[in-house]
Amino acid sequence: MRRGKRFLALLTCLVLLLSFALPAWAGAGGEKGKAWSYGLRIAAGQDNEDTQDTGDNQEGTGEKIRNKEHMKVQKGKSVAQDVYRGVENALLHVKNPVARAALTAILEGKSVAEAVYEAKSQLDTWKDTDEIAAVAEELEKAVATDTSLDNLTQAQVKKHLGIMYLKANKFKKARALLEEVVAAASDDKEAYEQLDAACAAEGDYQFKVFLKGKALQFDVPPRIEGGRVLIPVRFLAQGMGADVNYDNGTVTITNKGITIRLVIGSNQAQVDGVTVYLDVPAKVVDGRTLVPLRFVAEGFNARVDYYGGSNLVAVQTT
Repeated sequence: MRRGKRFLALLTCLVLLLSFALPAWAGAGGEKGKAWSYGLRIAAGQDNEDTQDTGDNQEGTGEKIRNKEHMKVQKGKSVAQDVYRGVENALLHVKNPVARAALTAILEGKSVAEAVYEAKSQLDTWKDTDEIAAVAEELEKAVATDTSLDNLTQAQVKKHLGIMYLKANKFKKARALLEEVVAAASDDKEAYEQLDAACAAEGDYQFKVFLKGKALQFDVPPRIEGGRVLIPVRFLAQGMGADVNYDNGTVTITNKGITIRLVIGSNQAQVDGVTVYLDVPAKVVDGRTLVPLRFVAEGFNARVDYYGGSNLVAVQTT
């Protein structure tokens, strides 16, 4: 009996001692208490970010989630963080469901190309030009940082963005993008058509000649006479890798084993010794010899496409 009473008294003292000691240790133990708590949480399978005091960090929770999502995007598509944030901000102001779907695709880690195609495919029914411009700007930034795109895909994506800028009446931006496209994909006729439309929308009707996608620069501008475009021969020849010689009013152009001779003011020319009649002869203007563009280019087996909206000519060599 006595032993039983002693044991009960000892147990009571131990309980009282622990009731005072444990709260004090937990409250004043500092880092030990935190480490103990952290260890329990790690043992329960929670990571470090999830162990933060929710009362002090509610405001930072959204940022942590966004950072995690950003890292997911980064792993897949190499989209820069400022692009990611720009897309988030754009979503706050964009209401069109197609626009939202395109921007959301970026946040979900999909290919930027997929997002652009999604936006462009519904462009005919998209009426808000401000929204179109805003979405195109964010997608353009994403394209610039997406290292997963090969050169051809990047050119196609930029072409679609150029078309979006045209729809949004951002003609200067459309032209700049489309010039990049033809430089990268010089045989893309649709890109030239859209570039022609952008130039016309800007009010630029001067003759523009693109040789293998590169815009030729002239000190004497091209002109049209008798329905034929005349351009300074040296700039065309140099761009095509041809040699040019002048001799007593005769211009001789040689390239890839083909020789073309034109006489200033004469409607007769020769291609490898065979006489050919011209609609418009070569002429001299301001000290420069101008020759019929199509005749010379096609004489060297190049393709010539004329786009009449803004007087744009595309020459594609073989």
